[in-house]
Amino acid sequence: MRILKSSRPKRVLLALAMFAASLSVVTVAGLVAAPMASAASCNTLGHAYVTAPGRPALTSGFEGDQRNGLPTWTYTQGWESFRLGGNGISPGSFIDFFAFDANTGQQVGFVPGRPAQYPTRAARSNCVVNEEGPYTLTLPPGTYKIVANYFPGNNFRLVTDTLGFLNVQAPPPPPPIDDPPWNPCGPEMILCF
Repeated sequence: MRILKSSRPKRVLLALAMFAASLSVVTVAGLVAAPMASAASCNTLGHAYVTAPGRPALTSGFEGDQRNGLPTWTYTQGWESFRLGGNGISPGSFIDFFAFDANTGQQVGFVPGRPAQYPTRAARSNCVVNEEGPYTLTLPPGTYKIVANYFPGNNFRLVTDTLGFLNVQAPPPPPPIDDPPWNPCGPEMILCF
């Protein structure tokens, strides 16, 4: 209490008033900013995709609307890699990727080491599921439909989105083994005259 009995009461009161004002500004700013930080609003519409070096993303559009049609990639089995990701996904939720044989409809595992589906890590507060991979495509030759399930950040409803098709081709046969060049003098490589 000695501070209140100071010979400079105006300075003390001014300092206390400024301190109280700064606390109220921090409290008001915290109350205004809190709802914005917790809002689940994303800058983009929800979409999942498959990416690969040198190719456009395998995605059909946004939130299942297929505005880009259903693209088809042709892959060589065991030779090319891919990544999985998404944007506009509800924070805290994930994307579940699936592959189906286009001829039989049977679900198949397309990510090595995973049985039949691939759930990603959760989207962060920025609505992005960071790309995971690279993985090498090991599916047998055939055509496969790639599907993703996710919850978009701007409208929290389950979306089942067909991203496109993978046409997997068998790898090329290995090159023929070259025989050593013919030597008319025999295998000893002795010069013959």
